Parts: sequence; structure tokens; C-alpha cells
Amino acid sequence: MKFCIIGLGTFGTHLARQLARDGHEVVAVDNNPAHIHALKDEIEYLILADCTDLNAFHEIPVDACDAVILAIGEDFEASLSVAGNLQQLGAKRIISRIINPLHGRLLKLLKIDELMIPEAMAAAWLTRSLKSPDLIDSLDLGGGYEIAQVLAPPAFVGKTLQDVGLRSKYDLNLVTIAKGRGTTALSSTRQSISKVLGIPLPDRVFESDDILVLFGYGKDVRRMMRDHNVG
Repeated sequence: MKFCIIGLGTFGTHLARQLARDGHEVVAVDNNPAHIHALKDEIEYLILADCTDLNAFHEIPVDACDAVILAIGEDFEASLSVAGNLQQLGAKRIISRIINPLHGRLLKLLKIDELMIPEAMAAAWLTRSLKSPDLIDSLDLGGGYEIAQVLAPPAFVGKTLQDVGLRSKYDLNLVTIAKGRGTTALSSTRQSISKVLGIPLPDRVFESDDILVLFGYGKDVRRMMRDHNVG
């Protein structure tokens, strides 16, 4: 996919790097030469431009991007101006960082409905990490359902999917099994995904470094973790 990131402060820079590492095409834009220079060896398409000026978009392929992420930080007026320009240009999808609730309300008046506060998202992630170190990640699907990545409990190791009864005991579906890579400073168990093993067979024996990708109610995921003294 192709993404345009406007605003290369701390958040925008990290986002650009991560998307590029994940194999996406990234167009990164900022009006500060130092921010552009910092990414010169990592991002192929770097554009020095002031996007509050509609004419600056002549060199930015907004219409070819699957989404434009407006990552401008503290400059409230610049963010609104750029958002207005993107709407005028008919960008397919606009995702904007917001600075405060008023900023969010004004962006909604411009019909920008995908809003985010990176600091709040990071705080929510860190809270989950501190509460449940073995819960590597989770995606809230609404209605109480989620997809969760959980390090295999020690009690599962050496047993098969059929033995542990994830579905019969906890009403959880094992979507796949992944392998981890590395850790973070927060927990020796926290890992990033390096390999996905496909659809697990009932007789597949769990290993200590397995990451279980589970689908079900969040309360059932946590009940399973409590029962097996993980997290």
C-alpha cells in the first residue's frame, strides 16, 4: 500500500519508518529540511514542502495514496489548514492526529472522522503491557470480542491443541501460532512476531516460544490467562 505522511516530528518519523519497514510505499512530507534529511537513507520519497499552501500539493501524489496521515503536532492552525487542503483535493482517506478535544471537533467539521491521539494510544498500550506482560498485543473488535496474541502458558508446553481445550473450556478459537523475535525493556516475555505458522492442527504440540493468536471474548482470554497463572 502507499501512504503519505505529512509532518515528520517524533510521531510522524516513527510512523514513516515503521510503514517502510513493513514494506509499504511511503511519501513523507515536512517543511523542515532537518526532518527530511534525517530520513534520507530510510524513505525513498521525501518532499520538502509547506502543505498549508495548496500549490505545494502539485508535487505530492495525494490521489495515488491509499491514505494520508496528518501527523502535525503542536501547530493547531497548520493542521486545520492542511486538512482543508486535503479535503479540497479529494484525498481517499485522511487520518489526523489531534492535539486536544477542540482540535478534534474542528477537524470533524471539516469531515475528518478518523482521529487519533498517539499519546493516549501509547498510554493504553503501556497500561495493558504492565497489567498483563504475557498478553503481547490485542485488537478490540467491538462487542467484547478481540484478537489477542498471548505467549503460550507453561502448562500448555508439550500438550496438543486438543489436550488444552481452548474452545471447550474457554470458548476461544486458535487462529494461528506465531514465533517471536526479541524482547522489550518492559518484559522478558514481550516479543514481536517473526514468523506465522499457518492454521494449527489439533495434534500440533505447543512449544515454549509459541505465540497464540486467539479470537474470542476478551474476558475469556483473561480467564484463560488467570487459570494458567500467566499475565
